[in-house]
Amino acid sequence: MKRTSLLLLVLAVFLLASCSSETITSNQNTFLGGTTGLLVNFVEGEPPLEVTDGNATPFTVSIKLENRGETEIAADDVLISLRGIDPISFSVTLDEIINQHPTSMILKNDLNPDNGEKIDSPPVYFTFPMMNYQGSLAGNDDFPFVVDVCYKYRTLATSKLCVKENTMDSTHNDVCTVSEKKSVQNSGAPIQIVSFDESSAGQDAVAFSVKIKDMGSGLLAQQGTMCNDHAGTKNIVKLTVDTGISGLTCGGLSNPSTTGTAYSGDIRMSTGEVSVRCTQQLSPADKSDKVMIVDMFIDYDYQESKATSVLVKHI
Repeated sequence: MKRTSLLLLVLAVFLLASCSSETITSNQNTFLGGTTGLLVNFVEGEPPLEVTDGNATPFTVSIKLENRGETEIAADDVLISLRGIDPISFSVTLDEIINQHPTSMILKNDLNPDNGEKIDSPPVYFTFPMMNYQGSLAGNDDFPFVVDVCYKYRTLATSKLCVKENTMDSTHNDVCTVSEKKSVQNSGAPIQIVSFDESSAGQDAVAFSVKIKDMGSGLLAQQGTMCNDHAGTKNIVKLTVDTGISGLTCGGLSNPSTTGTAYSGDIRMSTGEVSVRCTQQLSPADKSDKVMIVDMFIDYDYQESKATSVLVKHI
């Protein structure tokens, strides 16, 4: 009897453990990822495919804004402009169709920390004032409607830095290895850090290079310029690197600054990608075998454009 009870107890514990292992899920991802920030589309039928002249067919132009990335966008950090038409001909003013803001902030997508599933943010809609072609055409004409949406955005990325008591030691790698490519995780955004390569820089330092790449198809500009296409602000991002250790420097950055253990500065991405090399000096107190998390931030303005056309028919 006692033996039977013992067997039943062991079986119950085994089944409980099996059930627990099946129901427990973990998420090891830091970000959702992806290479899209703000997705811009016209609302179907706004504008319509065709209208008539003579002030006879009022219509609206509306766009749908979907944040597919992982940075919230304040309403004041979005500029919406319509180009391609003469505003007076369509019964609006220039001020009504350029540099407009949405009425609410555009929330980011979120990552469920328990299971790694995506939590979609709701779309935001914007409608320009009512339009109506007031002239009289000799015949039918097609007019382009191009919407430009500039927004302030940030990419967050993380990787790991190997710090050792002897950074030139390549034999004792039970904790980590200095000289190797490290994996990188990026938040969903058009600008991405696509590689992180670490190497020894002598007895008292390690070095690493990061490659930044524009993975989108929009216009990249220095943050705060609201996508000004001026040559002096185009294709510039601000990079901030924080290793959690003092003594970090990165080469090739303009307007460099240090805040705590973070080093930052501006860098131009003229060809759509750029590499930055950083050196981390190590004090005696820093030199022990360990893995440090490196946080990287890229700040910029980005513009997405969407085009359609409206056929104005003569009546």
